[in-house]
Amino acid sequence: MEFNSKLVKLARDTTDIKVIEVTDIPDIDLYMDQVTTFMETKLETHKRNNADKILTKTMINNYAKARLFPPPIKKKYNRNHIMILIIIYHLKSILSINDIQVLLSPIGKEIIKNPKSALLDLVYTNFVIIQKHIKNAKIGEVLTNQQIFSNLEIDQNAPNYDLMVDIFSVLILSVYSNTEKRLAEKILDTQFK
Repeated sequence: MEFNSKLVKLARDTTDIKVIEVTDIPDIDLYMDQVTTFMETKLETHKRNNADKILTKTMINNYAKARLFPPPIKKKYNRNHIMILIIIYHLKSILSINDIQVLLSPIGKEIIKNPKSALLDLVYTNFVIIQKHIKNAKIGEVLTNQQIFSNLEIDQNAPNYDLMVDIFSVLILSVYSNTEKRLAEKILDTQFK
């Protein structure tokens, strides 16, 4: 097999990952063990090897202490928590916890003010669109934010449009970086044994 075709196959394997749709997220509140099981099940294709853990109880507790999301209610985590944890999972290998806190802070503040706010649903829905777009893109292909933004569902007249553009720009760049990092790991794991 020629190197380029090996690289193409590895790139396909790397980007052929499961995306957690909004409809996949439970509408019921979950205890910590249920959250970690859900995340392990839904994100298992993201693991570098079988021994890796997606999110542990310690990680989730540390994210809560760092105020990356609102505290659980009576030790239960709702849809908002799950969506934020999924986003954190995708960002944590690229951004520092402090950077993630800066990014997610406006969303967390909005949820605390109004737990039924549509802001997180909007962010998460567009995060899924970004993941799908990148999943279908060729590795190494440079896409401008404008091409991706044309696929997003955001109102240019919304009062928080500039904030949304900033949040989505960071998400786009982080997902790209994470995908390319995973491809590099895949090459190391499969070609350097």
